[in-house]
Amino acid sequence: MKLKVKILKFLAGRPIAVLNNSTANHINVHVGERITLSKYADSLVSIVDVSKDLIGKEEIAVSQEIIEALNIKEDDEVEVSLATKPQSTFYIKKKMDGGVLTKEEIYSIIKDIVDNALTEAETAYFVAAVYKNKMSNTETENLISAMVSVGKRLSFDGIVVDKHSIGGIAANRTTPIVVSICAAAGLTMPKTSSRAITSAAGTADVIESISKVEFNTEELKAIVKKTGACMAWNGILGLSPADDKLIQTERILALDPEAQLLASVLSKKIAVGSKHVLIDIPFGTSAKVSKEKAQELKKKFEYFGKRFGLNLRCVLTNGEQPIGNGIGPLLEIRDVIKVLKQEKDSPKDLEEKALFLAGQIIELCGKTKKEKGLELAREILKSGKASKKFYEIIEAQKGSVPTIAEIDKKLGSHKKNILAEKNFKISQIDNKKINLLASVAGSPMDKGSGLYLYYRIGDKVKKGDKILTIYSDSKTRLENALELYEKFNPLI
Repeated sequence: MKLKVKILKFLAGRPIAVLNNSTANHINVHVGERITLSKYADSLVSIVDVSKDLIGKEEIAVSQEIIEALNIKEDDEVEVSLATKPQSTFYIKKKMDGGVLTKEEIYSIIKDIVDNALTEAETAYFVAAVYKNKMSNTETENLISAMVSVGKRLSFDGIVVDKHSIGGIAANRTTPIVVSICAAAGLTMPKTSSRAITSAAGTADVIESISKVEFNTEELKAIVKKTGACMAWNGILGLSPADDKLIQTERILALDPEAQLLASVLSKKIAVGSKHVLIDIPFGTSAKVSKEKAQELKKKFEYFGKRFGLNLRCVLTNGEQPIGNGIGPLLEIRDVIKVLKQEKDSPKDLEEKALFLAGQIIELCGKTKKEKGLELAREILKSGKASKKFYEIIEAQKGSVPTIAEIDKKLGSHKKNILAEKNFKISQIDNKKINLLASVAGSPMDKGSGLYLYYRIGDKVKKGDKILTIYSDSKTRLENALELYEKFNPLI
């Protein structure tokens, strides 16, 4: 069936085609199912949506993703047909039933996810199946290989290093500091990061508050060549495109299966050409993993790192509480700038952890002798070289580093100070509750929303002291966050 294209100018994050209700009934296709769109020799699979009044019976509206892929213009005609059910759906069912997937079956699933041949529901079933039934080492290795093979690969000159945290700890924004120190030390660090998955903000969300983070591969290479590093969002680069789609599903389901965590991290490190990789695994009561689980994960990272030829080291760090004071994009970048500029009121826990991680990377790649990395990292930070490098990177990414006063003016227009109702000593701070509270306030979508923590575990608080401040760009969101705070106090 041939239909005329109507341009409505909408982005969907994946190919979406809107059919008139009568047309959909005629070809017997329903919302969420697949159709194939063809223009000359080019074709792609799209997910269907239906409308009664938006378009006519002889028309089809397509998302920007389809327009760009098929080079479509207004009133062009496309051939529309029912798409056959992908074979990979049967492999997903096999995994749901507890079966072991072959290398070819895993590749088929990953390829279809990238090609949008699987619906969001089918992708969700795959994530849930891996979460429930887990993957063997062989399956996980094949998953990593598949995720690398369907994406692009980059290479850079120099000693190429990288770091990754498995996340889950509120704030913990060490990456911008670590990248700046390592690049100032003469290392090449093409850091690509995700947006928030289980935390209130990801590194990409935080850096986006002061500069661009979306670049194509040529732009990224130019930034790294100029400054020795970058801090970019990996979603637009196509380095591990399956991972970006899986992350979207994991965020909705609030799941982070171990096999996909391993594959997510390692596929991107391999794709970006990293040779020396440091993995930060925070553990604790309200962290993603316990100490016992962290040790197991460490062994697996090291095993797969070796299998793929990486010089990889894992460090287990204390994840019992947030690292830094601010939780939310602008609040976190404020902490980062304070550390880099060595302000007196900068969060010392964030500084010390960043120095530790940077020192580990410097030693890992042989830039300095064993147990001398921390000393060199501290010297680079104290000298101002790291701060200078940070400014260079942000400028290269079409941004500018604001002053603390400028950041303060951009924080949420609605705020509330939470005061201590009595004297007490803090015994526990729940990362998951803190992250949820910041998310309800509007982080990371609203860059100025989030929380500011004034105390740490072990600190004594006096009646009337500010415990934390909640910021939001919305009065309703602030009220929702306050209601949530009353429901479960994240500080014990």
